[in-house]
Amino acid sequence: MYYWFMLALAVFAEVLSTIGMKYAATSSPFLGYILMAIMISFSFYAFSRAVVRIPLAISYAIWEGLGLLLIGVAGVVLFGEHLSQGELSAIALMLTGLLLVTFDKGKKVDSKKESTRSNKKSLNEVSS
Repeated sequence: MYYWFMLALAVFAEVLSTIGMKYAATSSPFLGYILMAIMISFSFYAFSRAVVRIPLAISYAIWEGLGLLLIGVAGVVLFGEHLSQGELSAIALMLTGLLLVTFDKGKKVDSKKESTRSNKKSLNEVSS
């Protein structure tokens, strides 16, 4: 549970960092850059803790996917930006992919069996 919590913190910090970047570009450069630097640093730290137990492909998809969604919402709510129908559709497709990657229950390969097969194959090749 700790690792999922750290992933959630990484997403939240990334969103705050991007909001800080927008503030730095539009209204308050100093405070925006400070917020951006602190939050992106914390985001990378939290993400590095999350990938200790959560597979990298899964954690990265969640980190970037949820970050994109929340940054889009922040752009609309905080900065009055507009998302076109195409952009909204793209975000919906991305979220669909994120759900498929995160919750896929496909067949798992037993790494010990696979490793044993690989080692036997290598030994047979050497002895031939």
